[in-house]
Amino acid sequence: MSNSKEFRGLNGKLKLSGAAATLVSVAAVVFLLPNVALAQDGAAGALLEEIVTTARKRSEAEAVQDVPVAVTAFGAAQIDALFVKKIDDLGYLMPNVQLEAVGTFPGVQNFSIRGQGINSSIPSVDPTVGVFVDGLYMGTTFGVVIDTFDLETVEVLRGPQGLLFGRNVTGGAVVIRNARPNGEFGSRVRVGITDEENYNIAAALEGSLIDDKLAGKVVVYYDDDQGYFKNVNQSFTGPQVGPFPIAPAPYPTQGFYIESAANRSDVGQMTTKLVRPSLVWTLNDTVDVTMIVEHGESKGDGAVWSNVNQQRAGTLAEFTTSGDEVGFTDMRWTQVMVETNVAEVGDGTLTNIAGWRRTRADSATDVDGTYFPLFTVPGNTDQMQWSNELRWSGSFGDNWQSTIGFYYFTQDVGYREGRYIQAAITRALGGDMDAKTFGAFWSNDFLVSDNFTVSAGLRYTDESKSAQIISGVGGGCADVVTFVCNFDSLSGDWDNLTPKLGFQWSFNDSSQLYGFWSKGFRSGGFNFRNAKPNVIPPGPTSEEENNTFEIGVKTEFSDGKMRLNAAVFHNEIDGMQRELNLGDPDVVVLQGTINAGDVTIQGLEVDFVGLITDSFSVNASYGWQDGEYDSKNPAFAAFLGDDLPRLAPTNYSVGASFDVPMGDAGLVNFATNYSYREGHPYNDSNSEIFDDQKRLNASVNWFLPNDEWQISLYGKNLTDEANWGNLTSISGIYTAGPMQKGRVIGLEANFRR
Repeated sequence: MSNSKEFRGLNGKLKLSGAAATLVSVAAVVFLLPNVALAQDGAAGALLEEIVTTARKRSEAEAVQDVPVAVTAFGAAQIDALFVKKIDDLGYLMPNVQLEAVGTFPGVQNFSIRGQGINSSIPSVDPTVGVFVDGLYMGTTFGVVIDTFDLETVEVLRGPQGLLFGRNVTGGAVVIRNARPNGEFGSRVRVGITDEENYNIAAALEGSLIDDKLAGKVVVYYDDDQGYFKNVNQSFTGPQVGPFPIAPAPYPTQGFYIESAANRSDVGQMTTKLVRPSLVWTLNDTVDVTMIVEHGESKGDGAVWSNVNQQRAGTLAEFTTSGDEVGFTDMRWTQVMVETNVAEVGDGTLTNIAGWRRTRADSATDVDGTYFPLFTVPGNTDQMQWSNELRWSGSFGDNWQSTIGFYYFTQDVGYREGRYIQAAITRALGGDMDAKTFGAFWSNDFLVSDNFTVSAGLRYTDESKSAQIISGVGGGCADVVTFVCNFDSLSGDWDNLTPKLGFQWSFNDSSQLYGFWSKGFRSGGFNFRNAKPNVIPPGPTSEEENNTFEIGVKTEFSDGKMRLNAAVFHNEIDGMQRELNLGDPDVVVLQGTINAGDVTIQGLEVDFVGLITDSFSVNASYGWQDGEYDSKNPAFAAFLGDDLPRLAPTNYSVGASFDVPMGDAGLVNFATNYSYREGHPYNDSNSEIFDDQKRLNASVNWFLPNDEWQISLYGKNLTDEANWGNLTSISGIYTAGPMQKGRVIGLEANFRR
């Protein structure tokens, strides 16, 4: 018997078969479950639930409203209520925050906060927004657009976080914490399907392995995306170019042919698998050890690029490409984190977090996105890192809280890229880099009175990098296919002090005013895409420093049913590092990292959440920011426009959630959110401009009365807004970009026990 079913959604009829039909069958069974006469708590107030943060690295987590930091935090309930599936979904819900995937290769982030971000998929380029998973810093931007299943919290810290988190967080930090096993038996299963043939199943199982001693959990995740985008190119019958070298020396070169776009019309296919076991070992009343291991892989098509000019002119349908090649992606990562906590060390807790991660990413992309084999780019990244942080947090007497620690990080990165221009490989780019970082930090809070605190801290960072980069013009390669090339040896060493001074005044039991001055530090770097060193040298660039001044207020009123937070900031960045992206007739796209000049960025941020009635809540955020050059580097001034990339001058979000009790049938929740982001430049020359972006999301959620089942119908980007991860000039002739998804309608079932 054929195991197939038909699902009629808002966008027509969808035929499912095999595993997909099984997923829908599971969801259908949920709808037929008998009612259980148990009360269901309301969902409208989820955004007002207290969230704790580890932003200050104290021995115990603190309530977000209590810390003098501009942080937006989401717990598991908030993530579910907002239907956030990946970290980048949060980017439209916070003021002055853009959590974008760059799209050149799948799974690569270009996060930006307060106008400080990067425009690059080059793995030698350090981010300005650091991502930390369970205390482990992600050394590259590859593989960090993370699914939110079974996360405990996501904290987005706006502004430089150099004191406690170190270098390369001049824009801010995204701190992610996976849910730990607590020794109680528990399980969760999530099954989902969308109208664009994206099937998802995830499960978590936890319990006690040794009573009161050892707790364990395992999370498994599977996502099968059958391809959101359409390809109208049916002109070619076979591969256009190849074989592609995708492995750097000393690994053996592998030959891959790219699948012709004529073989199928649905492109952007991707399958992602992940397994994450974790253990918490409680040795005694004062010592516990947590180990979390994660292994994942994503395989499928390359990023889907299209001719942006044609889409904007209406001569090519939105979410459609005419690319002649599908490309491919094969990305794998493994990471291990071990956290040890020892309490009662003096009047505090000693914490050690050791981590290791390796990422391999092989991918090829038809960057020109047209009928013709103009520009195809295969690339390989191999990255491995080790890190260790040892810190003590506690108190000296009754009015002095302190955190002191040491941090070490080392990383090796290799990258190889071939450039097939008009179906013939003409360029070999790439390099190898190793980096070592040492840091020591001390943060202090002095309680001057019952409601006034003065804070002071200092961090010292020393970082060294050495790189071997394929020589550009004049260097030459004996074989561009196997990367038999000349390499330039480069090195750099940077050290920096990042102080912080601030105050916190709690002017009533539920409100505070805070302010501080702090510095951020971003070390210099190198450019693996060394195509024209006579135009843009491969490095090293000089370090970037950020002086920031911030004043904020956090308050709750109406018996805790209303929350209003606001902050104003003024950042002065010296030697801002930028990633140029220029159309070029010889290499199609010329990229490089420079010190662009000195910049001032200032802005305002407001967040509000209110429970209007017991069953109706509203939430809103507003961000305004302005950035301008105080001076430009004369050597590159011709490449720089007046406006900063990835800095949206205004952005806002409004939402509402409404509960409808259904008696013995449980509770139905209706939720919606609308977000707006003003258009702004993608690149430094200001020749490519992102359109205004609007996002309308909505969901209908049925909570069964036993508190175990939730069924949801949701829509994301309901106005079907077209958008791109980047906008790249192809030889200065036209603009191409990797497309992001438009409207998605989904059905999801969640079981928890």
